[in-house]
Amino acid sequence: MFDRFRSSRERADAALLVGLVGLSLLPLFVGRYLPFFDYPAHLSIPAALRHRADPATDVARLWQLDLRLVPNAFHYAFTWAGSFVVSLESASRAFVALFCVAALPAAGAFVLRELGRDFRLAILLVPVCYNQCLWFGFIGFCAALPMSLVALALLDRALRKPSLRLSIGLSGLVGLLAFTHFFVLAVTLGLALVVLLNRWREVSLRRVVWAALPLSSGPLLMAPWFLTGLRAGPQPSGGAFGHLWSARPGLLEYARLLHHWFIGGYSNHVDDAMSALLVLALAALLVLGPAPGVGNDVAAASRRLPVLLAACLAVAYVALPFEIRAPFHWWAMNVRLLPLLFVWLVVAVPPGPLDSKARPILLAVAAGSAAFVGYVAVDIASVFNGAGQAAGLANVIDTLPKGARVLGLYTDYRQRPRYEYYPYAYAAMYAVVEHGGLATPFIPIPQAWTNPNEVPAFPFAGDAAFFQPAQHLAPYSHFLVRTCEGRGCLPDPLAGTQQVRLVAEDGRWRLYACASADCRVPSPGVHSPP
Repeated sequence: MFDRFRSSRERADAALLVGLVGLSLLPLFVGRYLPFFDYPAHLSIPAALRHRADPATDVARLWQLDLRLVPNAFHYAFTWAGSFVVSLESASRAFVALFCVAALPAAGAFVLRELGRDFRLAILLVPVCYNQCLWFGFIGFCAALPMSLVALALLDRALRKPSLRLSIGLSGLVGLLAFTHFFVLAVTLGLALVVLLNRWREVSLRRVVWAALPLSSGPLLMAPWFLTGLRAGPQPSGGAFGHLWSARPGLLEYARLLHHWFIGGYSNHVDDAMSALLVLALAALLVLGPAPGVGNDVAAASRRLPVLLAACLAVAYVALPFEIRAPFHWWAMNVRLLPLLFVWLVVAVPPGPLDSKARPILLAVAAGSAAFVGYVAVDIASVFNGAGQAAGLANVIDTLPKGARVLGLYTDYRQRPRYEYYPYAYAAMYAVVEHGGLATPFIPIPQAWTNPNEVPAFPFAGDAAFFQPAQHLAPYSHFLVRTCEGRGCLPDPLAGTQQVRLVAEDGRWRLYACASADCRVPSPGVHSPP
């Protein structure tokens, strides 16, 4: 077992890993806005909590308060508490930087050392932080991945070297995981069973029970929320089990999802090249690995554990559906296993320090990772936040009064996208972040402490093509329109409309205010029409 740096080369590689992790944080701080799809919607939850005490924001009337033990609460609580020290957006970015990006390679290095592998393999995990789930803004999910890795490694240590301190730490970590993301908690508990069975013959039943006991903290904390959801969830035709099977794609579609959901974020092939480099490097390292005979002091159970976990995740990827709708609506289920699967495949590289043949592979991955992260940083700074994209959004939103009710309308859905998703769909939510009130499109988040009492009608996803004045003008006070130029663009649906007046324009963004009784904000206590 190697638990210390044995050479100056290892120290240099450790510095390289730390430098790459630091570089991977750069894209999060180079621009005013982040191109993560769900991110503004999640950001509105702690923002509504923060604005609740200010009557001018109208949040206390428009948003309900439901403080209870729910998943996703860790991100919301961290951001809300941090907003008393720095801005709310800065607090949230710190959460993303610490728990979603930096924590993944750090947790990977910890697991590698725990199971007798070379910590330098964590270099392969740096670009995996920018997997498709982060681009979609699944903040709680991404933060839960490193926790899952550390929890499983600590569970394996508890079987080998039990201690009260370790049990308390593991219990606290699993409890925190429950407040971070429920699906990852469920996956972790399933993989924990594999960890326990892997050493079943080596340790006593009493030690197995003692090691497994801390895992109960997460399920116990989430039991009230989970049981309530089971009773209240809608049941589609055929029941939840029937839908689970009807939503299953074919095997060919599962193969296509592999490509789309690994590091995919762009419509070009930059992330495809990074994915290919990682897969080829991992295949080479699995074949080469440490020199023969190196790492023989690593126990057989530690050798096979990552292989077993990776195999279970691979089976689960095919066995799980892409989506279930009852009793909970969980979307993109099986594809969320891909980052964990890749990590455990990396840990499956044979034990022991890597020899000289493997180092050029790691250096190639490091160079590719630096180039990829640099590309993402430049893209977020100069393209997403540049002219024609998010530039001007902040200036337009700054003109909003507190408590405004904002409808977002977007005219460029039919243009060829730069990203594999539409990162502006929740742009109007920044109105809530800055000024309270209410903004749509908004889909109530069931795992949140606060949601709007009522969500007025809005065009599907804010698509300007579906805007109907008779249906969508009331009861909004302001309208945020994103315009575009070129092929596939729709005209601004509010341009020349008598019911509204243009109050601000910057870049592609326009802000209109209600100018007629057709879009009058209801007085307090009056609900808007459905």
